[in-house]
Amino acid sequence: MSSRGIRWTDHAVAQLAGIIEYVSLASPVYAEQTLERLVGRLDQACVFPDSGRVVPEVGRIEIRELIEPPYRLIYRVHPDVIELLSVLHSRQQFPGLP
Repeated sequence: MSSRGIRWTDHAVAQLAGIIEYVSLASPVYAEQTLERLVGRLDQACVFPDSGRVVPEVGRIEIRELIEPPYRLIYRVHPDVIELLSVLHSRQQFPGLP
């Protein structure tokens, strides 16, 4: 089974950095664990791109999400790569496509 690479959008990188910075205020150790969990979860999208559910706010089959509580990893499936669009808290709504 082949695995696709992942391309991070600047937006997703900034969101993840903000999450990790916020969590690190309470616990640097938990922030590191959170980062490892979220990045590790993306392996699923690379190997099984259609395993994430279609994002309800968008309703397009190529825009999917994986849930790693309490976060949503929203990505776009391309033939050769997974494009990470957004990293949100599960209470946040996806604002739309860039």
